[in-house]
Amino acid sequence: MKCMQVVIWVHHMQIDELFDFLNERIKNAPPYWYDQSQLPYSISGGYVQVVLPYESYSNLRSARDWSDQDWYGPVS
Repeated sequence: MKCMQVVIWVHHMQIDELFDFLNERIKNAPPYWYDQSQLPYSISGGYVQVVLPYESYSNLRSARDWSDQDWYGPVS
């Protein structure tokens, strides 16, 4: 397999934070989700879909697991 990509969802105000993390400018990864239907409610806008190569996703997953729901509380 030459290329595998993973789709995640990130809050629109944390997209820069995601890319800063992936480029090793910061140490803490922002929260992310796999499924649009599981996104927490947001009063400040919405979420953006990001497609990452598996290597980038692996770096993200090593810092923060998607199932850590304590970021914003339980998913409703």
